[in-house]
Amino acid sequence: MTYYKLTRFSGIAPAVSSRLLGEQFAQTSQNIDFEAGRITPITEETTTTALTAGTRGSIYYYENSIGNQWLQWDQDYIKVVEGPIPGDTRNRLYWSGHTYPRMSYNTAIVSGSAPFPTTDYRLGIPAPAVVQFPANQPAGTQDATTTPIDVAYVITYVSNFGEEGPPSPATVTKTFTPSTQTISFNLPSVPSGAYALAASAGTFPQAAKIRVYRSAVGSTQAAFQLVTELAISASSYTDNAQPADLAEVIPSTTWIGPPDDNTSLYPDGPMQGLIPVANGVFAGFTGRRLCLSEPFLPHAWPISYRITLEKEIVAIATTGNGIVCLTDGKPYFVTGTDPSAMVAVEIDLAQACVNKHSVVDMGDYVLYAGPDGLCAIAGTDGSVVTKGLISSAQWNADFAPTTYKAFRHEGTYVAFHATTSGWVYDPRAQEAAISTTTSSAAVRGGFYNPKDGELDLIIASNVRRYRGSTTNQTATWKSKKFVAPNPVSMSWVHIHADSYPASGTKNRIRVWVDGTVIADYNITKTGNVFTQETSTPNGISNVTLQAPTMRLPSAIGTEWEVEVSGAVNINEVCLSQSIAEINAT
Repeated sequence: MTYYKLTRFSGIAPAVSSRLLGEQFAQTSQNIDFEAGRITPITEETTTTALTAGTRGSIYYYENSIGNQWLQWDQDYIKVVEGPIPGDTRNRLYWSGHTYPRMSYNTAIVSGSAPFPTTDYRLGIPAPAVVQFPANQPAGTQDATTTPIDVAYVITYVSNFGEEGPPSPATVTKTFTPSTQTISFNLPSVPSGAYALAASAGTFPQAAKIRVYRSAVGSTQAAFQLVTELAISASSYTDNAQPADLAEVIPSTTWIGPPDDNTSLYPDGPMQGLIPVANGVFAGFTGRRLCLSEPFLPHAWPISYRITLEKEIVAIATTGNGIVCLTDGKPYFVTGTDPSAMVAVEIDLAQACVNKHSVVDMGDYVLYAGPDGLCAIAGTDGSVVTKGLISSAQWNADFAPTTYKAFRHEGTYVAFHATTSGWVYDPRAQEAAISTTTSSAAVRGGFYNPKDGELDLIIASNVRRYRGSTTNQTATWKSKKFVAPNPVSMSWVHIHADSYPASGTKNRIRVWVDGTVIADYNITKTGNVFTQETSTPNGISNVTLQAPTMRLPSAIGTEWEVEVSGAVNINEVCLSQSIAEINAT
């Protein structure tokens, strides 16, 4: 006897002929979670909050001591990183994707009314201009008994957060005797722009400062030591410090800001793709250059820490003990214990990243869209994980890898197109499963919160939580084509579900023979009695049953297919020639 009993279910594999699919694979799989190996409908979206405009492309849920808020931007590639210092009461945030990298803190971000952030600042501290000596410097008379010293000066700015920036150019050398002479100089104007260099503390941790450094031997290559700290509003300074009075050596000689909107310095544009790396280091990129910050100093991005790759970087992600750099050529893995000694290794995977919005950190590995399918990078190992499931032609035609935006959710990879269509790659089941899905409207962006594992999406002018409702969507699963060696007549179809709703979305089952629908049934249950509501064949309806096992119309064929749909878990489906086969284990 011939029968087909399905007790384990997986997703679609369009690269494989419907006749040659494994019995657990599907021709159609929509709105299904396969983690448990059965047909489990995913739940509907639910609205989290309303945004202030329907043009938003990026969101971030900002948890802070002032009051948690949704941050929102029109730009669609804003990457946000929390400050690296534990216990930061200012809840500092850093982000890229604007005209230049930015930072801000709780009081500034959520002040006033939405949209937030309200106020932000350039990431990085500017270098001051060189100080200027008035005429007749040094002043005073040299002491004939004291050996004069040769000195030069640099200054730095210290931000309202206590972050010190790079030094000014060194002055010319001056010779003086500190015991009897002084050297005066004029301080440059503070650069304009959205820098955290306010003269008063306000809600900042401190007022901004100027630090004055002096070289011990007058060479621009010599060590500059701290002379004094001045208010940012100071316009001049007079120095008579003794060499023994000088303090620490300047620490910020290489601490420049990240690439910004200065096109003469950064023709590839401002740094983007900001991510956290281990040990308090931040990373971003511009053009072919991977940029790295000083540990726990996100305002400081030494040029010597930049790594230049052979191809343009499209996106980056953190995984394991390194950084995955996806390019318009092969990917790279950058690793090392210190940003000054990071090494880039080319991964042997000829798959460029075709969409920066496709890159998702899955924890131990990274997924992204390549030209031939969905690709995975784990350390220096790479592969096309959809190989054998989706052909290259199908991938580009049906999955449109350049158009979608992808996110992580409960161990799955969720991708939405510019329409209401989407798909899910689920590696958790015994076989990696692919299922299609839909959204209530086009998805513009989203935010995955690693703290609670929730995924929130920008849909129209609302933030809507993916699978946030308790109401199931309608799941649909269609089997492979089961091919009998000889023409056969199946007499029964059976569906075992967790429940059989009497109203609303009912359990539906359809059967095809050689491409023709011979049965289209809805199964409901009241008490212990099942009812078969029939649309095909005509004239048969409301058949009372003692079990969810239904007689099929008389038909003979070699290719049999079955489809089930509903909003409840389905555990088993069976096509058989006899009742005994359905009950067989």
